Amino acid sequence: MANINNIKMFSLRNRYIPALIIIFIVSSFAYINVKDIMSSIKNDGKIINISGRQRMLSQRLVLLAQNYLDNPNIKTKQILNENLSLLSTSHEFLLEHIYSQKLDDLFFKDKLDEEVKTYASLFEQLILTNNKNLLIELRKTSQYILPKFEEVVKEYERIDKEKLEKLERKELMILLLTIFVLFLEAIFIFYPASKKIRKNTNELEALVLDKTKELQKSIDIISNYVIYSRTDLKGKITYASNAFCETSGFSRDELIGQPHNIVRHEDMPSIAFEQMWDTIKSGKIWKGEVKNKTKSGGFYWVDANISPEYDTKGNQIGYAGVRLNITSKKKIEELNKNLEKRVLEEVEKNREKDKQLHEQAKMIQMSELIGNIAHQWRQPLSFISTSVSGLKLQKELNMLSDDDYYKTLDNIISKTQELSKTIDTFSSFIKEDNTKTLFILQERVEQTINIISNTLENHKIKIEKNFDKEPFEIYARPYLVSQAILNIITNSKDILIEKQILNPVIKICIKRSKDKVKIIIEDNAGGIDANIIDKVFEPYFTTKHQSQGTGMGLHNSYNFIVKELQGMIYVKNSDIGAVFVINIPCEENRKTLDI
Repeated sequence: MANINNIKMFSLRNRYIPALIIIFIVSSFAYINVKDIMSSIKNDGKIINISGRQRMLSQRLVLLAQNYLDNPNIKTKQILNENLSLLSTSHEFLLEHIYSQKLDDLFFKDKLDEEVKTYASLFEQLILTNNKNLLIELRKTSQYILPKFEEVVKEYERIDKEKLEKLERKELMILLLTIFVLFLEAIFIFYPASKKIRKNTNELEALVLDKTKELQKSIDIISNYVIYSRTDLKGKITYASNAFCETSGFSRDELIGQPHNIVRHEDMPSIAFEQMWDTIKSGKIWKGEVKNKTKSGGFYWVDANISPEYDTKGNQIGYAGVRLNITSKKKIEELNKNLEKRVLEEVEKNREKDKQLHEQAKMIQMSELIGNIAHQWRQPLSFISTSVSGLKLQKELNMLSDDDYYKTLDNIISKTQELSKTIDTFSSFIKEDNTKTLFILQERVEQTINIISNTLENHKIKIEKNFDKEPFEIYARPYLVSQAILNIITNSKDILIEKQILNPVIKICIKRSKDKVKIIIEDNAGGIDANIIDKVFEPYFTTKHQSQGTGMGLHNSYNFIVKELQGMIYVKNSDIGAVFVINIPCEENRKTLDI
């Protein structure tokens, strides 16, 4: 574990950190040293220049004083004052920059400071008095302080030279330290790094070679399955994938160097390719579906994606196209178009068929109604016929009394009115206004039963009614309610007759609950076959002969109850027969729909 930690501690990466810190420190020292040298040169040069100027001013002021005394005017006086002020200012500057004991001795022990101030004071007196005798004193003082100024200048030069030598030694040390650090870096960093770089380079070359082989395999796979091609700027093919060759039927040698329109199909409009060229020449990607032709004269469809290709300088050098074979898709689309046409034709046929079936259903329903009318009329007509025959016979035998005559006529008139009432009932049922109205459900079901009652009696089919006494109001089309009930009763009647059931009965029950009413219609015909019970409400489903049924009656009843009444209808088998159950929600629990 310790060896591993040591290896990590002295790893190539970790060596960079102390090396960078040392380089940073050495660079900082070098920067500070250079900065000190520049500052020293700047400051010491200024001090040396000022000290030399003091030496010069000590002599020049005497000459300016002589000139002023010889030619006293404002200009000569101004020049003398300016130089005198410069002498004082420079002297104060030098006093602020005393860097050695010798300078301190020169200015204070040897009284150079005092002598300079006295010297300046004499000049001020000369300017005020114009006394030429002061000029002699000034010359003596000038000659006295000149050597001391020489000593000051030399001392400043010596100090400057000493500083520079010290900084040069420091700079040499920094240089040697830098060389040493670089030597250590060369041994411990650059050489190992170079070895590692060579090793990594070799490994990378091997990896690139392996990846190149893998890439070539991928390219070969893509070439086998992707329709891919490249062209130059003029559209001549420079590369073609295996899939392109296989799909088009051309060999690679036949395609390379040829314009890409070698596979252009005549069905493709020229404007499509003009738009394509405008797009890819502008540097954009063009996408679209293209119909191409094969070498044998066939065709295939592709979903094309064509984009420009560029060199390293960003110049267009050609175009690359990736295409997906969508021939099957296009064939399916064509089949769908034909299928859609056929579907429309079949739908139209079915509509005509529906129309005919509805007409047939109406005729069958009308036949049922006429049959019911016939049953309703049979007894009254028989009574009338018998009564008329009796009157005739009694008249011929002179046995007809006035009381019997009038009584028989009254009975005939009563039966005639009964016939008229039957006509009115059926006429009302047939011609009933097919609009929504509010009516009592129990009364409507009773009326519906009356229409078919004679027919049921003739076949000895008993109706058992069990109606809730509390009226249930419903807002709907009465005719459709009657028709739905009549369809179910008629189906029960037909199956009872067909199976020749002894003591046939149809039970009709109306039960009201809080939020709905339930109509239950049950017969004793033995029930519906389990294989077809789930199909009874489907359109066109019927077990009757075509002349007797269309399979639309129960289907229409289902649509009316579910869609308009928002109710539910279903059928099940009981112990004795089929049970049709209709649930109708209360008016406040459903919306009024027009269908």
